[in-house]
Amino acid sequence: MSLDAARQYLLGDGSDALIAFMAAQSVDLAQTGDTSLPKARAVELGWLDPVTEQRTATGIFVSDSCREYLFWQKRDRKLPFENTLAHLGRAVFKDKHVCEIGAGMGANLMSLATTNTKLCGVEPVDAYIVLGDIFREREGLEPIEIRIGGAEALPFEADEVDLILLVSAHQYFDIHLALKEIARVLRPGGELILIGGTLWPYFTQIGRQVIAGKSSPKDFLITVTNTLSYMAFGRRIIPSRSGFSTARPVYPTRAAMKRWMRAAGFEQVVEPDSIEDETCFFVKQSGIE
Repeated sequence: MSLDAARQYLLGDGSDALIAFMAAQSVDLAQTGDTSLPKARAVELGWLDPVTEQRTATGIFVSDSCREYLFWQKRDRKLPFENTLAHLGRAVFKDKHVCEIGAGMGANLMSLATTNTKLCGVEPVDAYIVLGDIFREREGLEPIEIRIGGAEALPFEADEVDLILLVSAHQYFDIHLALKEIARVLRPGGELILIGGTLWPYFTQIGRQVIAGKSSPKDFLITVTNTLSYMAFGRRIIPSRSGFSTARPVYPTRAAMKRWMRAAGFEQVVEPDSIEDETCFFVKQSGIE
Protein backbone atom coordinates (compact mmCIF):
# COMPACT_ATOMS: atom_id res chain seq x y z
CA MET A 1 0.00 0.00 0.00
CA SER A 2 1.20 3.53 -0.72
CA LEU A 3 1.24 5.22 2.68
CA ASP A 4 1.15 8.71 1.18
CA ALA A 5 -1.77 7.90 -1.10
CA ALA A 6 -3.73 6.19 1.66
CA ARG A 7 -3.13 9.08 4.05
CA GLN A 8 -4.17 11.65 1.45
CA TYR A 9 -7.52 10.00 0.79
CA LEU A 10 -8.29 8.90 4.36
CA LEU A 11 -7.52 12.33 5.83
CA GLY A 12 -8.57 14.69 3.06
CA ASP A 13 -11.80 15.82 1.46
CA GLY A 14 -14.22 12.98 0.85
CA SER A 15 -12.57 10.77 3.47
CA ASP A 16 -15.81 10.16 5.39
CA ALA A 17 -17.50 8.77 2.29
CA LEU A 18 -14.47 6.64 1.39
CA ILE A 19 -14.23 5.17 4.90
CA ALA A 20 -17.95 4.40 4.95
CA PHE A 21 -17.75 2.83 1.48
CA MET A 22 -14.79 0.61 2.36
CA ALA A 23 -16.32 -0.41 5.70
CA ALA A 24 -19.42 -1.52 3.82
CA GLN A 25 -17.27 -3.87 1.73
CA SER A 26 -16.47 -5.76 4.93
CA VAL A 27 -19.84 -5.80 6.66
CA ASP A 28 -23.44 -5.06 5.70
CA LEU A 29 -23.78 -1.34 6.35
CA ALA A 30 -26.39 0.94 4.86
CA GLN A 31 -24.89 3.49 2.47
CA THR A 32 -26.48 6.79 1.54
CA GLY A 33 -25.69 9.15 -1.29
CA ASP A 34 -23.65 8.66 -4.42
CA THR A 35 -20.87 6.09 -3.96
CA SER A 36 -19.31 6.53 -7.41
CA LEU A 37 -16.45 8.76 -6.22
CA PRO A 38 -15.34 6.62 -3.24
CA LYS A 39 -15.60 3.54 -5.47
CA ALA A 40 -13.41 5.21 -8.09
CA ARG A 41 -10.88 6.14 -5.43
CA ALA A 42 -10.87 2.61 -4.04
CA VAL A 43 -10.14 1.28 -7.52
CA GLU A 44 -7.43 3.90 -8.05
CA LEU A 45 -5.75 2.89 -4.78
CA GLY A 46 -5.86 -0.79 -5.67
CA TRP A 47 -8.40 -1.66 -2.99
CA LEU A 48 -11.06 -2.88 -5.43
CA ASP A 49 -10.56 -4.89 -8.59
CA PRO A 50 -11.65 -2.65 -11.50
CA VAL A 51 -13.37 -5.53 -13.31
CA THR A 52 -15.01 -7.60 -10.58
CA GLU A 53 -15.31 -4.73 -8.04
CA GLN A 54 -14.29 -7.25 -5.40
CA ARG A 55 -11.78 -6.37 -2.68
CA THR A 56 -8.13 -7.01 -3.42
CA ALA A 57 -5.85 -8.47 -0.74
CA THR A 58 -4.94 -4.93 0.36
CA GLY A 59 -8.58 -3.91 0.10
CA ILE A 60 -9.51 -6.56 2.65
CA PHE A 61 -7.12 -5.03 5.18
CA VAL A 62 -8.41 -1.53 4.40
CA SER A 63 -12.08 -2.46 4.65
CA ASP A 64 -11.53 -4.34 7.91
CA SER A 65 -9.74 -1.32 9.37
CA CYS A 66 -12.41 1.12 8.19
CA ARG A 67 -15.08 -1.11 9.72
CA GLU A 68 -13.28 -1.22 13.06
CA TYR A 69 -12.76 2.55 12.98
CA LEU A 70 -16.47 3.23 12.36
CA PHE A 71 -17.53 0.77 15.07
CA TRP A 72 -15.09 2.48 17.45
CA GLN A 73 -16.68 5.84 16.69
CA LYS A 74 -20.22 4.48 17.06
CA ARG A 75 -19.50 3.08 20.53
CA ASP A 76 -18.32 6.57 21.57
CA ARG A 77 -14.65 5.55 21.32
CA LYS A 78 -14.97 3.10 24.21
CA LEU A 79 -13.62 -0.42 24.47
CA PRO A 80 -16.10 -2.92 23.02
CA PHE A 81 -16.32 -4.72 26.37
CA GLU A 82 -15.95 -1.71 28.65
CA ASN A 83 -17.88 -2.14 31.93
CA THR A 84 -19.73 -5.21 30.66
CA LEU A 85 -18.31 -7.06 33.67
CA ALA A 86 -17.41 -5.54 37.03
CA HIS A 87 -13.69 -6.08 36.50
CA LEU A 88 -13.52 -4.66 32.96
CA GLY A 89 -13.57 -0.93 33.63
CA ARG A 90 -10.73 1.36 32.60
CA ALA A 91 -9.29 1.31 36.10
CA VAL A 92 -7.84 -2.17 35.49
CA PHE A 93 -5.50 -0.69 32.85
CA LYS A 94 -4.44 2.48 34.66
CA ASP A 95 -0.74 3.04 35.44
CA LYS A 96 0.28 -0.18 33.70
CA HIS A 97 2.31 -1.16 30.66
CA VAL A 98 -0.47 -2.64 28.53
CA CYS A 99 0.09 -4.65 25.36
CA GLU A 100 -2.62 -5.88 23.00
CA ILE A 101 -1.74 -8.95 20.94
CA GLY A 102 -3.48 -9.10 17.57
CA ALA A 103 -4.08 -5.36 17.79
CA GLY A 104 -5.22 -4.93 14.18
CA MET A 105 -5.48 -1.23 13.40
CA GLY A 106 -5.39 -0.51 17.14
CA ALA A 107 -8.94 0.59 17.97
CA ASN A 108 -8.79 -0.86 21.50
CA LEU A 109 -5.50 0.89 22.16
CA MET A 110 -7.03 4.11 20.87
CA SER A 111 -9.76 3.73 23.50
CA LEU A 112 -7.10 3.52 26.21
CA ALA A 113 -5.15 6.54 24.94
CA THR A 114 -6.82 8.84 27.47
CA THR A 115 -5.79 6.71 30.46
CA ASN A 116 -2.51 7.02 32.29
CA THR A 117 -1.22 3.92 30.56
CA LYS A 118 1.86 2.94 28.58
CA LEU A 119 0.46 1.33 25.46
CA CYS A 120 1.86 -0.96 22.80
CA GLY A 121 0.56 -3.56 20.43
CA VAL A 122 1.67 -6.61 18.48
CA GLU A 123 0.31 -7.23 14.99
CA PRO A 124 1.63 -9.48 12.18
CA VAL A 125 0.05 -7.50 9.30
CA ASP A 126 1.93 -4.34 8.39
CA ALA A 127 -1.06 -2.88 6.52
CA TYR A 128 -3.09 -2.75 9.74
CA ILE A 129 -0.29 -0.87 11.47
CA VAL A 130 -0.07 1.67 8.62
CA LEU A 131 -3.84 2.21 8.65
CA GLY A 132 -3.94 2.53 12.44
CA ASP A 133 -1.34 5.30 12.28
CA ILE A 134 -3.51 7.14 9.75
CA PHE A 135 -6.68 6.80 11.84
CA ARG A 136 -4.86 7.99 14.97
CA GLU A 137 -3.63 11.00 13.01
CA ARG A 138 -7.20 11.58 11.87
CA GLU A 139 -8.35 11.58 15.52
CA GLY A 140 -5.53 13.81 16.74
CA LEU A 141 -4.13 11.05 18.95
CA GLU A 142 -0.50 10.48 19.75
CA PRO A 143 1.23 7.63 17.89
CA ILE A 144 1.07 4.20 19.55
CA GLU A 145 3.91 1.75 19.19
CA ILE A 146 2.73 -1.40 17.43
CA ARG A 147 5.41 -3.99 16.78
CA ILE A 148 5.38 -6.52 13.99
CA GLY A 149 5.09 -10.01 15.42
CA GLY A 150 2.90 -12.88 16.48
CA ALA A 151 1.68 -14.33 19.75
CA GLU A 152 3.95 -17.36 19.46
CA ALA A 153 7.13 -15.22 19.44
CA LEU A 154 6.42 -11.90 21.13
CA PRO A 155 8.88 -9.04 20.42
CA PHE A 156 9.48 -8.23 24.11
CA GLU A 157 12.05 -8.98 26.76
CA ALA A 158 11.13 -11.16 29.74
CA ASP A 159 9.09 -9.45 32.48
CA GLU A 160 8.51 -6.35 30.31
CA VAL A 161 4.71 -6.01 30.33
CA ASP A 162 2.18 -5.51 33.15
CA LEU A 163 -1.03 -6.54 31.37
CA ILE A 164 -1.74 -8.30 28.09
CA LEU A 165 -5.04 -7.90 26.28
CA LEU A 166 -6.38 -10.37 23.73
CA VAL A 167 -9.75 -9.67 22.09
CA SER A 168 -11.22 -12.13 19.57
CA ALA A 169 -7.75 -13.22 18.48
CA HIS A 170 -6.66 -16.33 20.40
CA GLN A 171 -8.56 -18.63 18.04
CA TYR A 172 -6.01 -17.96 15.31
CA PHE A 173 -2.92 -18.79 17.42
CA ASP A 174 -1.05 -21.85 18.48
CA ILE A 175 -2.56 -21.29 21.91
CA HIS A 176 -0.07 -23.42 23.85
CA LEU A 177 2.93 -21.50 22.49
CA ALA A 178 1.15 -18.17 22.87
CA LEU A 179 0.40 -18.76 26.57
CA LYS A 180 4.03 -19.67 27.23
CA GLU A 181 5.19 -16.50 25.47
CA ILE A 182 2.68 -14.38 27.36
CA ALA A 183 3.91 -15.86 30.65
CA ARG A 184 7.49 -15.05 29.61
CA VAL A 185 6.94 -11.37 28.83
CA LEU A 186 4.63 -10.58 31.76
CA ARG A 187 6.25 -9.24 34.90
CA PRO A 188 5.78 -11.28 38.11
CA GLY A 189 2.12 -10.94 39.04
CA GLY A 190 1.27 -9.65 35.57
CA GLU A 191 -2.24 -10.07 34.21
CA LEU A 192 -3.86 -11.46 31.07
CA ILE A 193 -7.34 -10.50 29.89
CA LEU A 194 -8.43 -12.82 27.10
CA ILE A 195 -11.84 -12.38 25.51
CA GLY A 196 -12.93 -14.73 22.76
CA GLY A 197 -15.13 -17.52 21.53
CA THR A 198 -15.35 -21.01 22.98
CA LEU A 199 -16.67 -24.23 21.52
CA TRP A 200 -20.27 -24.50 22.68
CA PRO A 201 -21.35 -20.92 21.81
CA TYR A 202 -19.62 -21.25 18.43
CA PHE A 203 -21.24 -24.64 17.80
CA THR A 204 -24.76 -23.48 18.62
CA GLN A 205 -24.62 -20.04 16.99
CA ILE A 206 -22.88 -20.99 13.76
CA GLY A 207 -24.69 -24.33 13.63
CA ARG A 208 -28.01 -22.46 13.51
CA GLN A 209 -26.65 -20.25 10.73
CA VAL A 210 -25.61 -23.34 8.76
CA ILE A 211 -29.11 -24.82 9.13
CA ALA A 212 -30.59 -21.51 7.98
CA GLY A 213 -28.28 -21.43 4.97
CA LYS A 214 -26.42 -18.34 6.19
CA SER A 215 -23.03 -19.96 6.87
CA SER A 216 -20.85 -22.45 5.04
CA PRO A 217 -21.30 -26.06 6.23
CA LYS A 218 -17.76 -26.84 5.05
CA ASP A 219 -16.18 -24.02 7.08
CA PHE A 220 -18.25 -25.00 10.10
CA LEU A 221 -17.15 -28.64 9.92
CA ILE A 222 -13.50 -27.67 9.39
CA THR A 223 -13.56 -25.38 12.42
CA VAL A 224 -15.22 -27.95 14.67
CA THR A 225 -12.83 -30.66 13.45
CA ASN A 226 -9.76 -28.48 13.99
CA THR A 227 -11.01 -27.41 17.40
CA LEU A 228 -11.47 -30.99 18.54
CA SER A 229 -8.10 -32.05 17.12
CA TYR A 230 -6.36 -29.10 18.73
CA MET A 231 -7.89 -29.96 22.09
CA ALA A 232 -6.88 -33.62 21.71
CA PHE A 233 -3.49 -33.38 19.97
CA GLY A 234 -2.41 -29.74 20.17
CA ARG A 235 -2.62 -29.13 16.41
CA ARG A 236 -5.05 -28.39 13.60
CA ILE A 237 -5.36 -31.41 11.35
CA ILE A 238 -6.79 -29.38 8.44
CA PRO A 239 -4.23 -26.66 7.58
CA SER A 240 -4.94 -23.38 5.83
CA ARG A 241 -4.36 -23.17 2.09
CA SER A 242 -5.22 -19.48 1.73
CA GLY A 243 -2.17 -18.00 3.41
CA PHE A 244 -4.36 -16.01 5.82
CA SER A 245 -3.80 -16.77 9.49
CA THR A 246 -7.52 -16.25 10.12
CA ALA A 247 -8.54 -19.07 7.79
CA ARG A 248 -8.40 -21.88 10.39
CA PRO A 249 -9.71 -20.71 13.78
CA VAL A 250 -10.22 -22.98 16.78
CA TYR A 251 -12.60 -22.43 19.70
CA PRO A 252 -11.54 -24.60 22.67
CA THR A 253 -13.91 -25.12 25.59
CA ARG A 254 -13.70 -23.00 28.72
CA ALA A 255 -12.43 -26.00 30.65
CA ALA A 256 -9.62 -26.59 28.15
CA MET A 257 -8.59 -22.92 28.21
CA LYS A 258 -8.53 -22.88 32.02
CA ARG A 259 -6.43 -26.05 32.06
CA TRP A 260 -3.93 -24.68 29.54
CA MET A 261 -3.65 -21.37 31.37
CA ARG A 262 -2.98 -23.17 34.63
CA ALA A 263 -0.30 -25.28 32.93
CA ALA A 264 1.35 -22.07 31.65
CA GLY A 265 1.58 -20.71 35.20
CA PHE A 266 -1.58 -18.61 35.50
CA GLU A 267 -4.28 -18.53 38.14
CA GLN A 268 -7.78 -17.11 37.88
CA VAL A 269 -8.34 -13.56 39.11
CA VAL A 270 -12.08 -14.14 38.63
CA GLU A 271 -13.92 -17.09 37.17
CA PRO A 272 -14.54 -16.96 33.39
CA ASP A 273 -17.74 -15.13 32.53
CA SER A 274 -19.75 -14.47 29.39
CA ILE A 275 -19.72 -11.33 27.29
CA GLU A 276 -22.51 -11.97 24.79
CA ASP A 277 -21.28 -14.99 22.79
CA GLU A 278 -17.69 -14.76 24.03
CA THR A 279 -15.95 -15.61 27.28
CA CYS A 280 -13.69 -13.38 29.37
CA PHE A 281 -10.73 -15.05 31.05
CA PHE A 282 -8.95 -12.84 33.59
CA VAL A 283 -5.81 -14.46 35.00
CA LYS A 284 -2.45 -13.51 36.51
CA GLN A 285 0.94 -15.07 37.02
CA SER A 286 0.42 -17.58 39.82
CA GLY A 287 2.43 -17.83 43.02
CA ILE A 288 2.75 -14.04 43.35
CA GLU A 289 1.11 -12.15 46.19
